[in-house]
Amino acid sequence: MKKITIKRYVIAILVGTLVMFLWGGLSHMVIFKGTGFKPLPNEDHLMKAMSENVKEQGLYMFPATGFSSLTKEQEAAWENKFRNGPAGLLIYRPIGGNPFSLGKLITQLFTNLLSVLIAVILASLIYTGYWKRVLLVSLLGILACTAVSSIYWNWYEFPTSFFTAQILDMLIGFFLVGLAISKIIPQNNLIINNNK
Repeated sequence: MKKITIKRYVIAILVGTLVMFLWGGLSHMVIFKGTGFKPLPNEDHLMKAMSENVKEQGLYMFPATGFSSLTKEQEAAWENKFRNGPAGLLIYRPIGGNPFSLGKLITQLFTNLLSVLIAVILASLIYTGYWKRVLLVSLLGILACTAVSSIYWNWYEFPTSFFTAQILDMLIGFFLVGLAISKIIPQNNLIINNNK
């Protein structure tokens, strides 16, 4: 069995993180840019109304339930409002900011690093060939979407186009990472003697 040095782990993590980060930029800024999003009609009017009425940053749901214990009458009234609409979610910030701030880029890089760290650990534990390890790492992208993004699509009705773009983004991203780290982390050669 080949020993994997700490240096190889570090190189694999750094290269994989760079691959994931660069792919994320290409994916979100070029390939899937704006997928699933629509501009608000009468945007200036709606933004003015929100500015006058919504003062705190947060994730808003409407119609709101109050997120506490409801009487049967209150629950029925909320369900009636929800059925009749409009209903939705609003991610809101009363004060603007830089959409591509250094802080956001650093956070993205750090989360990429954590994802790749997990992928490197798993790839180094699997006693199989190159392409099977690439497949394993690629499936991590599907796992991320089925575990998290599917909830947003199913329960909160994120657009199907947005959800599909997320799946492709994660699958391709982890596939590219798998190609890189599986080359850097050598195959563990587990020799099985069938005569014993």
